Amino acid sequence: MPLLSPIREIRAAGPTVGTTGDPALLGMFRGDPTNSAQNVNSTTALKISTVYACVTRRAKTLATLPLQIKKRTDDGGSEVAYNHRLYNQLMKNPNNWQTRYDWLLMCHGHVLLRGNAYNYIVYHPGRQTNELIPMDPDRVWPFIIDTNGATYFINDNSPAPPPGSKLYYQYFPINGEVVVLLPHEVLHIKGFSTNGIVGKNVIQIMRESVGLAMAEEEQGARLFSNGAQIGKVFTHPKALGDVAYKRLKKELNDNTAGVANAHRTLLLEDGMNMEQATLTMQDAQFLDSRKFQVEDLCSYLDVPLILIHRSGDKNQTFASSEVIKSIFVDFTVNSDCTNWEQNLDKTLLYDSEKSQYFIEFDLKALMRGDTTARTKYIKGRFETGSWSPDDIRRYEGEQATGTEEGKAYYAGPGTMPLKLAGQQTNSTNSEPKEPVIKKDGDDDDED
Repeated sequence: MPLLSPIREIRAAGPTVGTTGDPALLGMFRGDPTNSAQNVNSTTALKISTVYACVTRRAKTLATLPLQIKKRTDDGGSEVAYNHRLYNQLMKNPNNWQTRYDWLLMCHGHVLLRGNAYNYIVYHPGRQTNELIPMDPDRVWPFIIDTNGATYFINDNSPAPPPGSKLYYQYFPINGEVVVLLPHEVLHIKGFSTNGIVGKNVIQIMRESVGLAMAEEEQGARLFSNGAQIGKVFTHPKALGDVAYKRLKKELNDNTAGVANAHRTLLLEDGMNMEQATLTMQDAQFLDSRKFQVEDLCSYLDVPLILIHRSGDKNQTFASSEVIKSIFVDFTVNSDCTNWEQNLDKTLLYDSEKSQYFIEFDLKALMRGDTTARTKYIKGRFETGSWSPDDIRRYEGEQATGTEEGKAYYAGPGTMPLKLAGQQTNSTNSEPKEPVIKKDGDDDDED
């Protein structure tokens, strides 16, 4: 069986998964080493506040959006298909133990950190609803069988498969037998991909930046554990024996090292001298370097600084914040939604349903906490005659009036009903009479 990775060959060949000396296996569980001597993987990367904030910001934003199944109408519009088999699954509970929010938050986090999110579609014969069971991305390996019968496991760096190849997914559960799944049994959401099958592992791409941030954080922690001092140099006028040297070293470390011992008075003996080696963090450009790493990681994860409570070098105004939020929604959130929507349509809808139904996130929910934006949106819909008062009440979660006035559609600032818009009274529409011009000799009064 020709394979593209030695570690995959070991796992596919039998129950043995490799040895502790296998660099691929070490990279999977411990993280790949970086030039900063830090092991980086999706777990250790989340310890960096910038990575955690960016990933959760994008995942939480997507998870808060209502996920709806809609039906196309004959007039070119659409309506929510409340009675469709997928409605409750997408809007409420994808499986027995997760809510929609929990499920989207976890799965989109997998996409952002590992490049892929996998869900096993469990079909229940005779029932209207199915289940979407999340699978650990590290335990799912896609593979293809080409037209010659050769099998290739695919990773994020593999080339695109040859034409005519068939795709499968091999799942290695924690306990249980290995399962081979067909494409229609797996909901696979992937990020950026160069082969069209497996998304790029984002953390591995940015591992040097993450490793540098981890090293700087460790450096700062060690610096403050020593009282924010680089170190002290002690000199003794005499040569010390091994016992005296070890005793003196222990006493000095116990009395000078650490934050708790900062600024303590030190009593030296036998003519000893002490010199302080000073180097501030500003001199070492420590703070500037940490600021740059924040910006660098935000660039990788496509999140503006202000959305993770960082302003950068400039103070943000309200107007600039509004523009940044709009850019984030247009180019980041909208892209995430489109990726999910198209994969959900492709996998969950039957072929006979795809021309009539589609799955869509409701981006209007982003205005839920913005009263000004929501008011402006509602006013625009109302004054253009596309929403009635009852439509507005339903949108705001209130009970519709059910009256004729509530059902009517209005147009213009004067809130005139559309059926009366443009109509005028007969006297207003009547043509003006020509003026009567009197001639000379005509009497003012008629007999």
